[in-house]
Amino acid sequence: MSLNWAAIAKKGVPQAPAPAAPPKPVEPVQPAQQARPEPPTTCTTSTLALKSEPPIDRPSLAFGSRSVVIEAIHMKLPLLIPPDHDFWKRIHDARHNRDGADVNESVPATAGPTSKPKPVSWAALLKPANGTSGSSASKGGSTNSSRANGHPDTFYDDYNSGKQPTYKSLEDALESWKLAFNAPPVQPRGLVNTGNMCFMNVVLQALLYCAPFYNLLWGVKASVAFSFKATTPLIEALIQYVHEFKHDRTPLSQTLTDLADPFVPENVYEALRKKNVFQTLRGQQEDAQEFMSYLVDGINEEMSTILCAHRLSASLVSGEVVSPGASDSSSWLEVGHHNKAMHIRDSSVAVTKTPITRIFGGSLQSTLDVPCAISGGSAFGSKGKAPPSSNREAFQWLALDVSSDNVETIEDAFDEFVAPETIEGYMNVLGESVTATKQILLERVPPVLVLHLKRFVFCPNEGVQKVHKFIEYPAALALSPKWFAKTAEAKQHMGSKYKLSGVIYHHGSQASGGHYTCDLLRSANEWLRFDDVDIDCLNSIDDALAEKKDRTAYILFYTICH
Repeated sequence: MSLNWAAIAKKGVPQAPAPAAPPKPVEPVQPAQQARPEPPTTCTTSTLALKSEPPIDRPSLAFGSRSVVIEAIHMKLPLLIPPDHDFWKRIHDARHNRDGADVNESVPATAGPTSKPKPVSWAALLKPANGTSGSSASKGGSTNSSRANGHPDTFYDDYNSGKQPTYKSLEDALESWKLAFNAPPVQPRGLVNTGNMCFMNVVLQALLYCAPFYNLLWGVKASVAFSFKATTPLIEALIQYVHEFKHDRTPLSQTLTDLADPFVPENVYEALRKKNVFQTLRGQQEDAQEFMSYLVDGINEEMSTILCAHRLSASLVSGEVVSPGASDSSSWLEVGHHNKAMHIRDSSVAVTKTPITRIFGGSLQSTLDVPCAISGGSAFGSKGKAPPSSNREAFQWLALDVSSDNVETIEDAFDEFVAPETIEGYMNVLGESVTATKQILLERVPPVLVLHLKRFVFCPNEGVQKVHKFIEYPAALALSPKWFAKTAEAKQHMGSKYKLSGVIYHHGSQASGGHYTCDLLRSANEWLRFDDVDIDCLNSIDDALAEKKDRTAYILFYTICH
């Protein structure tokens, strides 16, 4: 009866019987009567023992106090065991030295392939096989590490210098994230248009060159422990997207002849397929502003979900009472400008604070003033008006109407945005039809101010039409105090100054068609123009500010001066 390896390890090797007598000579067989060769017998422990020769020094495998001769076994069994006495010692030493040496270097090729360790971070997952950072390697053997270029952020220095970062959870990274504007310049790279995808390409390029947003993704990539959970598909897709671009401070005039090949951001497309909102992957043109809104909102929603669960868990540990069904807003009576009472309702408190809201998020104050006069006097004082009600609302970009003939510049568009609106036939609390006044003012502005110029308007007889006129926008934008509410928080943001960092253009005359391109600030005064796979270097910012016959500015990116 043959034994398997488990039985041998458990019971030991059977004792071999005494050597058999030498076989008798076999007489020659005639060719006509030559016997067919017998099939090979199965190599078992018993047969090995029966065929054993006088004891000689042979390789053996020890199981406790037993040893198994393996010289003949390793050539016949499927299991490959190297006949080397030093092999197991090297394995043993390699395991003990695993922290200081690579086990694979101690194992000969005959040991078979070893399993690839699971990544412990995004940096390890996306690190090239040669062990160098994709962002720090450049053509010609030069190094573009942030340390060599004087970049002050520690996670760039630690990652590019090979120092092992402290891995933490995504929740901890989002909670401790700090706003930073000093992102290293990345080498430009075109995006392939696989069919009406230009509206996605310009948004992805604009976000890549938005320094705080890039720093956010790179920080997660470099310091957060990687998880295979598919709860944040958009965040994961954007991390893989920014990994496709190398850090490079070489002047544009020298790098344009040696750029990396264009690529398709398939990871982002796949994440969008899972969301099942846009028709993007079926060749249908979409609006760039709507796509950007969906993409940024989607990332913010993923972060908000993670942070809410994390904060709830932390509150339970600390013993604090958290009510998931709490009101989404709070209200109070406040004495405002000129000692006027005002009802304040803050709907922005329902917005979870995330890195996205800290980059793009601001707040508006919407005030409604409703007369309440009645015959014979006033229900609310001699002026016949109830205290105005004010609502604070969060925003991530401002939509500016440019259809009015009075709007020729961005400053004009802001004046139009904050102008009081008259509402005829408004029903007050007494059931009377009155003329109310509504006004929207700025209260808090974000580090990155995104302005959407509303170029597509609906005409009753002609449908949706595009406003083609040129709107002048400055390289430096100062927010006038007259655009702000009269609140303590608004005073902190009055006069905020911004610099232009990106422009997305729309080509064509229809909302459902056309083409999108963009001009983006790479670093200092270096501007690039992106048209899918085509990349051009602008002479100066004047090229981005100038009026263009074939395109009109549609989305403006302004970064606060810090």
